[in-house]
Amino acid sequence: MIRKLLLFLLVVMFLSACSLNSEQNLQEEPTKSPQEINQALSGLVEQKDEVEEFSAYYAQTTHENKDKSDFYVYFIRDKEGIVSNLRFVIHYVGTVPINTNWIKINADGQIFEFNNIDYSIQKSFYYNTAQEIYESDVFLADLRMIKAMANADKTIVRCIGGVYQEDIVLSKGQKQAMLNVLKAYKNAGGINEFYGDEL
Repeated sequence: MIRKLLLFLLVVMFLSACSLNSEQNLQEEPTKSPQEINQALSGLVEQKDEVEEFSAYYAQTTHENKDKSDFYVYFIRDKEGIVSNLRFVIHYVGTVPINTNWIKINADGQIFEFNNIDYSIQKSFYYNTAQEIYESDVFLADLRMIKAMANADKTIVRCIGGVYQEDIVLSKGQKQAMLNVLKAYKNAGGINEFYGDEL
């Protein structure tokens, strides 16, 4: 009985040690020097969160369009300098709430769709201004969509609700901003577990 108990304790200690080692190995390290990261981020707008101790990085046009409908990309840099969490946002601003449930994007004839997303939409209505925001992590299919949108001559993002719909036609500046953020993410050593050589 004592022998079994000792064997059990040894197994538990071994598994605990393995767990600690694997946790330490899983902690990310910056892949670029602080100078390289700062250089890569120099053209972007930084928004600091001093409570959670991270910064979000956006393109200048995103900052300028904060009260207008937009499609944009951003990412996070944490207090250890790790660049990660590449995300995209579809932000509708108008006078009428759409109650978006479906988003359809046309980039020079290439169609991309997000269905049954009403549970993911953040909504607000204040006086005569309605805002609806859909936000998601960027996976490989999303990266390909973003590049297609940014490189298209004409990109239209349609937010569709039960009764209303609204089109957001992206300007050259908005499309270039998407490419600029992707480039900054790559040059700052952003975590690349989904994108391979396509980033």
